[in-house]
Amino acid sequence: MPSVVVIGSGAAGLAAALAAADAGADVVVLESAASVGGTTALSGGVVWAPGHPYRDDRDDTADALKYLDAIARGDADRSLIATFVEDVGRVVGLVQESTPLQWEVLPDWPDYQSEFPGGRTGGRSIWPARLTLPHDIGARVQRPAEPGVAPSSVDGGADKEMLFRGPARGQALVGALLAGLEDRKVEVRTAARAESLVHEAGEVRGVIADGERLEGRVVLASGGFQHDPALRATFLPAAAIAPLGTRGCAGDGLRMAMGVGASLGNMTEGWWMPAIAVPGEQLDGVQHYRPLHTERAQPGAILVDRAGHRFVDEAQNYADVGRAMQRFDPTTHSFPASPCWIVFDARYRARYPFGPLMPDDPDPAWLHRADDLESLGARLRIPAGALADSIVRFDDGARRGEDPDFGRGTRHYERWIGDADAPHPTLACISDAPFYAAEVHLGCLGTKGGPRTDDRARVLRLDGGPIAGLFAAGNAAASPFGIATPAGGCTIGPALVFGTRAGETAAR
Repeated sequence: MPSVVVIGSGAAGLAAALAAADAGADVVVLESAASVGGTTALSGGVVWAPGHPYRDDRDDTADALKYLDAIARGDADRSLIATFVEDVGRVVGLVQESTPLQWEVLPDWPDYQSEFPGGRTGGRSIWPARLTLPHDIGARVQRPAEPGVAPSSVDGGADKEMLFRGPARGQALVGALLAGLEDRKVEVRTAARAESLVHEAGEVRGVIADGERLEGRVVLASGGFQHDPALRATFLPAAAIAPLGTRGCAGDGLRMAMGVGASLGNMTEGWWMPAIAVPGEQLDGVQHYRPLHTERAQPGAILVDRAGHRFVDEAQNYADVGRAMQRFDPTTHSFPASPCWIVFDARYRARYPFGPLMPDDPDPAWLHRADDLESLGARLRIPAGALADSIVRFDDGARRGEDPDFGRGTRHYERWIGDADAPHPTLACISDAPFYAAEVHLGCLGTKGGPRTDDRARVLRLDGGPIAGLFAAGNAAASPFGIATPAGGCTIGPALVFGTRAGETAAR
């Protein structure tokens, strides 16, 4: 019986273990944290799955390819994109057949650039239905960090608002996969960190973990490297970056792959996300950053850089807002939008949740407040008059229901994520005192770079050939999408597909 060692227990790792076990391998999963699930468990659990079998009007893979061809710029891999699109329907079907999970279609969840050729305004994203699992399984899954946000309980429901305000169904996805592994008697070791690969005669034959040699083919699924300062400085843009996800995303898989001569791809890219830091909130002993999802898209809020200028359509998808935050100013030799400020007024504060704050909560010390814009600008050390000038210009367009500078509210995704009950879903004047501001960081949900892989998730050498015995999937591998963030769930979708393909191939 072949042996397979999986490093990491997020969607990619658990899918690889499940597929390898079903293909007849003896499988062990190593997770460096004390809980199972990694960043997947902290996520909404959404999976982008064009062509999935759970919608009445089956998606056309040709349209999905056309869409990805339009947006996947940079270090993208067209062959892997085609593999993902062609296989994702099969893979999500396998997950449902092999675990207690049942998928639900998100009919209104749009592709993030649905106006591009092949884009869709809903139906390609799915997530797990409500799920009840035994306590001994649920208790092993990674829990969220935010106080006041209900954990993504495997037996609880969730809607769109819940998803954007905290973890929703990621724990259900992890719990279902873990239950599938329990049924197959697969060993999942926690607090077990892989130290190095066993590389002999040009072949990977196992790993060393806690001083023990574990024989077998190896699947790297340990996540990205956003929590390692040295790797961030080496590969990512020089703008200040706030790492999201679990602390275990520290580049273990990347270092192991580099150590055996893997070819690397997409190393300068990340899954970008504007984020805020609430003092005292920690995850695994480090500062926790909250994703800034809907807050920046609601009527009556804008983002300004440290000079007080708007620089982006705030309501567009989080990845592209994050990319805009990386703008370099050669005059000041700085990145003026990393960090930046979100600014809103009393009407916004009374209507919308912001981070952990509900409208009727008292104002915390970390939220800047002033009775007029000049005073707020002074508190933020913005040049005199600049903030007020930016808001006057924004308000002038908002009164007409338009944004002449950035076209905010003209895209389907922006109108969907905004306030459907407001006169305009994403535009309103910022005019009611007092005025508020919070610092916004360039967050990285996960890195996109890692070892290059082929369509069977085999890690490739510099000459393009596979490294025998070594596989990679999820954020531990180079993303095929280049700069693109196509839709909700576009991280977990490929993680499931290439994790499954890695497990299937490794087992054979």
